[in-house]
Amino acid sequence: MNPYEINEMLDSDFDDDDSDKDPDYNTSAFEDDSDPEQIETEENDDALSGIFYFNDENINRIESLSDVSHISGSEMSVDSPPPANIPSIIPHQAHQQIDRQWRDDDQNINNYTFNTNNSNIGLNLDLIDTLQDGTPLDFYQCIVSNDIIHKIVIETNRYAAQLLSARTISPHARLNKWHDTNECEIKQFFGLLIWTELVSLPSYHLYWSLSRIYSTQFGTIMSRNRFECLMKTIHFSDNTCADPTNRLYKLGTVIDDIMINSNYCMQPDQSMCIDESLVKFMGRLAFKQYIKNKRDRFGIKEFKLCISPCYTIAMKVYCGKEVSNILNVGNVGSNIVMELAEPYLDNGRTIFVDNWYSSVELAELLQSRNTYLVGTLRCNRKSNPKKKLKRGEIVSQRSSSNVLVLKWRDKRDLVMISSKHDSALTKLKIRGKTVHKPTVVVDYNVGKTSIDLSDQMTSYSNPLRRSQKWYRKVALDALLNISVVNALVLFQKVTSSKMSITAFRTTLVEQLINKETITEITSQKHVLEKSNRSRCAGCYSKAVKKKGRKYAQCNTKKINTKCFLCDKHFCLDCFFEEHKIVKK
Repeated sequence: MNPYEINEMLDSDFDDDDSDKDPDYNTSAFEDDSDPEQIETEENDDALSGIFYFNDENINRIESLSDVSHISGSEMSVDSPPPANIPSIIPHQAHQQIDRQWRDDDQNINNYTFNTNNSNIGLNLDLIDTLQDGTPLDFYQCIVSNDIIHKIVIETNRYAAQLLSARTISPHARLNKWHDTNECEIKQFFGLLIWTELVSLPSYHLYWSLSRIYSTQFGTIMSRNRFECLMKTIHFSDNTCADPTNRLYKLGTVIDDIMINSNYCMQPDQSMCIDESLVKFMGRLAFKQYIKNKRDRFGIKEFKLCISPCYTIAMKVYCGKEVSNILNVGNVGSNIVMELAEPYLDNGRTIFVDNWYSSVELAELLQSRNTYLVGTLRCNRKSNPKKKLKRGEIVSQRSSSNVLVLKWRDKRDLVMISSKHDSALTKLKIRGKTVHKPTVVVDYNVGKTSIDLSDQMTSYSNPLRRSQKWYRKVALDALLNISVVNALVLFQKVTSSKMSITAFRTTLVEQLINKETITEITSQKHVLEKSNRSRCAGCYSKAVKKKGRKYAQCNTKKINTKCFLCDKHFCLDCFFEEHKIVKK
């Protein structure tokens, strides 16, 4: 691979076309904008530059390594298509031909000092002082503050009043019995939504069923009609002040407020990761995305900036092409990275990205802001080296701007880009065997775990259901998924507890809905209560067995007593017999 080939490969605009004029949904336009799948790679030997071979004289045969979990087959396949033509959020700049000189890696790497301004890194010291014995609810309220809840209460009441004044609802609709909600009720509502996925049932109405199969205590906290009213009216912005140029106006300031609180509670350390997540949505929406390698495939895309272990500090909802932006740095991937990371630049941090975002131009731009870039690089660019590498070979070259491009052959070709590393190899012990692989790959896998773990944690007990409007799904995802995971991270760091996400959600539900208002299930008893007249279930069953159904329908006596828990009519004798109670 000579400097001319490298220059031509990296300066080509093969995968940077951002000229899509129609921001509307198109399933074919986004099918490759996907999250990397995990693959296995193998190890190589010590620090190398140029092309090197592993032979029996230098090192024993290296066995397969299976711990590189963030490099996808799509990133390493020469046949994979270019990145999706996603509408740019920033006016596109034509790529200028840059006279970029390349040389063999001389291990002359950048050296930026981290935290040059001596700012507070990590946990906010106020949390450590005040919440050492805090509960899950205390930490959740650090992220979803009372001010956020208060805004939701105001907008929900406003929206309900607008619906009632429009006079478009049925005279028998539940909403006709609406009364204004408050902060306490909204917290109970959020608690019930989290509960619905801790105890998953096919539909919402079953949580209020009196059947023993679906026995829950939802009815002791909130009536079904009230829950359905809140589901219909929960709102986050004033429709009368809508900005027609902003597709996300219905989200209000909820997401921004959550991210501000998250930043106040914890500042990022040296490593950060940027990637996309998907909120499942199957309805009609102009900016709905199709990502074939995601579990849900269809939905609303969110770009997230995460820090270790799985804490989200910045987020942007992708809503199609935007007209104006402050930044103007190139393709969509570069713009997203610069927009999310802007508050954290100029401080010696490292940003990990996948091959949808990475480019030499982005690495050079971040270098000018004293920030490292580490990521994978697409293998299907024009003028990629044609020479096929054997297993255990490395090609590495460094640009005149000190950006390393490294190609490593294991089971398949893998191309990495870094402004932080050289081509040195790291010795690891895997399953009792000594293995080698490039240090840049080792660090990349560690750096990418934060966002993968964040997606994994939010997928557990996800309270989002079908038939919800898109903006409610996005807002509730931020309020009940991302915020809960962030609160768990704070709880674990401050209290040194190892509570699981399920245990944390369970405790949070109890505190949100006021545990003392719930009676224990064991205290509920089978009792007879007055009801409308109907056939005795016990007598009817006996008559059917003796003389058939037609006889039973005509001759079974009707009574007006029913068991509260069983929801069946019983005469006194059949009630005691059915429940094995000794009649006194």
